[in-house]
Amino acid sequence: MEAAQQMVAKNFSLRVLKEPRGFIKFIEFVLAIFAFATTAGHCGWFSFTISCNPENADTTTVTYCYPFNLDDVIIKQPLCTNSSDAISTTSLKVDPSSSAQYFVAIGVLAFLYCIAALLWYVFFEHNHRDKDLAPLADFLMTCIFAFLWLTASSAWAKGVTDVKWATDFGNVEGWLDECSVYTCTLQHAASHATLNVSLIFGFLNMFVWAGNVWFVYKETTWFNRYSPSKDAPPQQPPDRKSVV
Repeated sequence: MEAAQQMVAKNFSLRVLKEPRGFIKFIEFVLAIFAFATTAGHCGWFSFTISCNPENADTTTVTYCYPFNLDDVIIKQPLCTNSSDAISTTSLKVDPSSSAQYFVAIGVLAFLYCIAALLWYVFFEHNHRDKDLAPLADFLMTCIFAFLWLTASSAWAKGVTDVKWATDFGNVEGWLDECSVYTCTLQHAASHATLNVSLIFGFLNMFVWAGNVWFVYKETTWFNRYSPSKDAPPQQPPDRKSVV
C-alpha cells in the first residue's frame, strides 16, 4: 500500500494541465457536462384552451421530456359535447428520441474519457512519456471523439428541429378536430432555449476536440519521426570546390 502511494506521489504532477493538451482536455470535460446535461435535463410544456362556448374554456397542458418520445405524448382533449366523458386524443407525431439519446451517450462517453485521460496525465505522466502506445491511443481517441461530436450534433440538430415542429401550436391545432370548429387559444408556448444551448455546446465540443488533435498528435512518435530533431547538427551546404 505504501509502495503504491509513493509511486503515485512520485508521478503526480499538475504541470500537464498548463500544457495545451491538458488544459484543453479539462475544457472538453466541462463542455461535455454542459452538452449532455442541457439535453437530458430538459422538460418542456405548452398549454392551450378550446372554447366550446363563451362560458366554458377547458385548458389542456402538454408536457414532454427527454428522451423526447413525442409520438408517445398523447394530447387528451374533452370534446365539445354534452357528455363530459367524451375525449379526443392525438399524439405529437414525431420521435427524435434516437438522436437525443445518441447525443447524450456521446456526451457521457466524452466526459468519462476526459476523466480517464486527465488522471493518466496527472498521475502517470512518467509512463505517458516513456511509452509510445498511450500517446497514440490518446491521439486516435481524440480524432474519434471529434468525428462523433460532429455526427451527434448534426443528428441532434435535426432532432431539435423535429421537437420544435411537433410542439408548435400551429401544427398541433391542425391535428385537433375540435380546433377546426371551435376557437383554440394558445396560453403558454413551448420554450426551446435549453435545447438551443445544448446544440451550441455540441458543436463547440466538436471544434474543441478537433483543435486538440494537433496538440495530442505532437506527443506521438509519428510527429517525432517526421520532425527534425533539436539535437541534430545543422546540415552544411556542399563545398563548391569539391563539386568542381
